[in-house]
Amino acid sequence: MNATKKVTSSDLRPVIVLLEEEDHERVVLIDHLEQAGFAVAEAVDSDRALAVLAATPAAKGFVTDAHVPGRVDGFELAGRLRRERPELAIVLMSGHSDHTSGPLPEGVVFINKPNILESLAATLRRMIG
Repeated sequence: MNATKKVTSSDLRPVIVLLEEEDHERVVLIDHLEQAGFAVAEAVDSDRALAVLAATPAAKGFVTDAHVPGRVDGFELAGRLRRERPELAIVLMSGHSDHTSGPLPEGVVFINKPNILESLAATLRRMIG
């Protein structure tokens, strides 16, 4: 599935861009975030995530897997976004690596996937303010 969910400008919920290549995990995370009061725009690779972010200037947060398809991985993408959009809340997640597996930019939060549903929404709320 190469889905991209569009968030309308009339949606008043904080917008989170989610990059997750695994269909089942993406659906679970979208449902979790929407139930927590966020609007979600989704992407399945880093190239598409950059396009979604460019088309969603009101995005308040970005959640990415550490290892994703596309020209850059999640660690590199998080670093790039930290430089380009320092106001963006960025969460990096992985079930196969940890925060030492790549350069974790200052202000980026790393969450292990086994714990993602317990802490993602609260982490984003704290980061967004």
